[in-house]
Amino acid sequence: MVFLGEFEGKVVVVTGGSNGIGKATVRRFCQEGAICVIADIDQAGSERYVRELENEGYQAFAVTVDVAQVPAIREAVKDVLRRFRKIDVLVNCAGVNRRKPAIEYTEEDWDFMVDINLKGTFFFCLEVGRHMIERGEGGVIVNLASLQSEEVLPERAIYAATKGGVRQLTKAFAVEWAKYGIRVNAVSPAFITTPMVEKVLADPQWHSLIVSRTPLGRPGTPEEVAELILFLASPRASYITGANIPVDGGWTAG
Repeated sequence: MVFLGEFEGKVVVVTGGSNGIGKATVRRFCQEGAICVIADIDQAGSERYVRELENEGYQAFAVTVDVAQVPAIREAVKDVLRRFRKIDVLVNCAGVNRRKPAIEYTEEDWDFMVDINLKGTFFFCLEVGRHMIERGEGGVIVNLASLQSEEVLPERAIYAATKGGVRQLTKAFAVEWAKYGIRVNAVSPAFITTPMVEKVLADPQWHSLIVSRTPLGRPGTPEEVAELILFLASPRASYITGANIPVDGGWTAG
């Protein structure tokens, strides 16, 4: 892997940055010289990861935030700005899922997933976008959508609805904020080897389905998704905004 140092001095905020795709994304930005802020509800996990990164010579900082709570999002953004005076890149990786037949879902399930996956993403975009507009130097936002925003599998009704919403709000922000030099894109992973899907991948029936439906014949890795996020945040993607790009091993092409 070649490190270009193209994010030297940039401040990058990654929600859900203490595990899974968010964790891999933080590491890649650090490797490229960024100051990475892990915005996560898991305070202990975030601080542990910060220490690990600092021991490797990288610059990282943890801010504890429940993305389901708008006041907490506002305070987290203010905290980052007090410390670093700017945010150059926001990556919204925080997300949850509860799998069950649609008729078994409850209002609490709906609120839990919508508040974190959709409301949290929207208001983090809003608060960071407001700063980027006021600062007047542009910026980049990358949101995590999902294969389920394109093709819906059983027992994922609410999750699919939230990720479809993420795709649409990504387009909305991209259209409104292009005049400020702010690019907003989404990536849509399929089945990736993260803690959130490890039970699915451990099920022989589901594993067989995933492998058979994926032209590349395997699940993806968090690092493979992080590479696309890094590209979209870089100047190399300067003419890409409002896009949703699959990272699915060819699933949606089949």
